[in-house]
Amino acid sequence: MNTLLDICKRSIYMNLFIVVIPLIAYMIHNGSSATVALVWYLVLSLCIPWTYVSYQSSTFGSDGYHINRWIFIVSWILTQVLTYKLIFLGINLSFIWELPNFARDIVFLIGMYGQVTLSLLVAFGGARLLGGACE
Repeated sequence: MNTLLDICKRSIYMNLFIVVIPLIAYMIHNGSSATVALVWYLVLSLCIPWTYVSYQSSTFGSDGYHINRWIFIVSWILTQVLTYKLIFLGINLSFIWELPNFARDIVFLIGMYGQVTLSLLVAFGGARLLGGACE
C-alpha cells in the first residue's frame, strides 16, 4: 500500500477519537465552549498520534516505515504555527461564520482532519530525511 495513503487512512481512525470530545464540548455548552473545544483538540491532536507513533509496532505502508515521536512533536508544532499564521494573518475566513451551523461544523471537522494528517505527513517526511530510523 502507498505509505502516504496509509498515513491518511490511519489519520481518519485517529480523528474519530480526536474530534469527538471537542465537537461534543462545542455542541452542548455555551459561552466559553469554543475555548474548551480548542484546548481539548490541541491536547488530543498531540497526544493520540504521539502515543500511536511511540509503539514499535506502529508502522506505515507496506515497507513498515516508522515515525519518530520527537519528529512528530516538531511537525505538530510547525503545523499549528503554520495554520494559525495563515488564519490570523493571511486568509479571510469570514464566510465560514455565514454558513449554517451544520456546514460550519463540517468545515471545522475537515480542518481538524487536515491538521492531524499534515502533522503526520510532515513527520513522515522528516523521518525519511533523517534516515527513517525508529527509536
